[in-house]
Amino acid sequence: MTMKFDLSDIDDAYRKNDMRRKLQRFSRCNISGLSPTNKDTSPHFFESRNESNFALLFEFDSNIKFVKSQPFSISYLDDEKKRLYTPDFSTIDCFGNVFVVEVKVEDAMNDETKRLHKLIGEAFKKLGFEFVVMTEKHLPSRTELSNLNMIMRNAHALGCVDDEVVNYLLDVLPRELSLQSALEICDSLNLNRDLIFYFVFKEYVKMDVSSVICNETVITSNIYKEAR
Repeated sequence: MTMKFDLSDIDDAYRKNDMRRKLQRFSRCNISGLSPTNKDTSPHFFESRNESNFALLFEFDSNIKFVKSQPFSISYLDDEKKRLYTPDFSTIDCFGNVFVVEVKVEDAMNDETKRLHKLIGEAFKKLGFEFVVMTEKHLPSRTELSNLNMIMRNAHALGCVDDEVVNYLLDVLPRELSLQSALEICDSLNLNRDLIFYFVFKEYVKMDVSSVICNETVITSNIYKEAR
């Protein structure tokens, strides 16, 4: 059973100065960097390609309202020995449920790792948090990840978006059209083409991201319009 929290209470729990990991490890098989986010006040830090991909997925999940990377450390007992653990992410969904996420490579999921995860999960359960382990098996295809990355990159390139412009463009877009037609409408109105990708990111419109996005990709509005 997960426990519900007020977001202001959660903010008090995220004490990044108390984190144990110094993040100085290096592997030519891993990547590290910062991932932009609209679900936290600062970018997410990632240490692997899988972490980067999950950070991207969290941005597109409308059920997730709040995400932090490496938010805190907790202690747990392993054969009477005290250990410290720092999760890769914590998320809060639209119902206020807290999920603590560990991202692993599937090949690393051996018996010892699973044993430790069970101990960590029991420690989080006492706090009312649900512990979840995710691997590349939980990720979509490379094509979909590439499409989502492109959409988010273009959406963020807009910076601050004028609500009047958003409402106007949403009003003039047909219920269904091709990506090429949508971009041509932006051109005719002297509007930034990235608005279309911003609409996809904000779920004002939807498109199939499971295949390569092209001019013929169909865009469908999620906004109900009364018949005139």
